[in-house]
Amino acid sequence: MEITRTFAILAPVPEVHLISGLDAIAAQLNSDDTASQSMAKVAFGSMAFEVFRKADELRKQKLVEVLIYASEAQGDRPLNPEASWRARYIGHLPSRNGRYPGKSQFRPPSTAADRPVSAVYWEVQELEKLKTPVPIATLQGLGQKAVYKSRFVPEDPVLIDYPFAAFVNRS
Repeated sequence: MEITRTFAILAPVPEVHLISGLDAIAAQLNSDDTASQSMAKVAFGSMAFEVFRKADELRKQKLVEVLIYASEAQGDRPLNPEASWRARYIGHLPSRNGRYPGKSQFRPPSTAADRPVSAVYWEVQELEKLKTPVPIATLQGLGQKAVYKSRFVPEDPVLIDYPFAAFVNRS
């Protein structure tokens, strides 16, 4: 599937859920269900339903690159926040009474004890930790004239100008 180059998403996700999300994807890839293997994905909850509705309007059925800020991370944090994970957004689903409406295999196991409070669940594929984190101060909100301030920490997902050509070094 094609990837849009008109915008991307910057989203905060608790680090424990990112690491656990890798486990969810690995379990899908190791399962006997071939449908799960080809559609290995992970779903994260959010209250920012407007952001994901707008993303779905703009993306026109294409995949969207996502930079992820690992919130609530353990250990030393850089003085200036960085996006240290990436994924590809494939869509979102409205919650059912705050719960994920899809199969539980698509949720990070670390979320099992969480209270169901999300308005939507946004689904991603190809979740991975970046070898070289992207400073958030080099990113620009979609339609904004300036980059984010050096200490800006995203509290909710936001749409950003497409930054990948210059910053992401994937191997």
